[in-house]
Amino acid sequence: MYAYGMKWFWNSRPAASDVSVRRLTAALNEPERFGRLLRELPESEELRPRLAASFYARAWDATRARDLWIVSDGARVDCYVLSGLRFQQAASVRVRWDAKRREATELSLENLADCVAKVTEGSVTLRED
Repeated sequence: MYAYGMKWFWNSRPAASDVSVRRLTAALNEPERFGRLLRELPESEELRPRLAASFYARAWDATRARDLWIVSDGARVDCYVLSGLRFQQAASVRVRWDAKRREATELSLENLADCVAKVTEGSVTLRED
């Protein structure tokens, strides 16, 4: 017997409420905020000098199952943390985002969350620290 809407145990898609996009922002001349941002990142000491220049990178953090998007203009750093996604979903978000970039879409919390919502077909929680 099949019950409509039943969540089957083999469906590994996380519940929509588990998916979130969080943005951490810090200026390099704000030691406390910048230190808090760096503590979120793996291998932050190796990354620190690169953030003093124009920088853009994305990295899958396998130990915490999250995708990190890091942007710096040399004075300010934005770190977007995408949580609640499987690796394949994070890769799909990147592909969708890269296609959107051709449309001159600015990286923002809302635009990135919209992209995540389209991939997961669910709602996304936004957080700003």
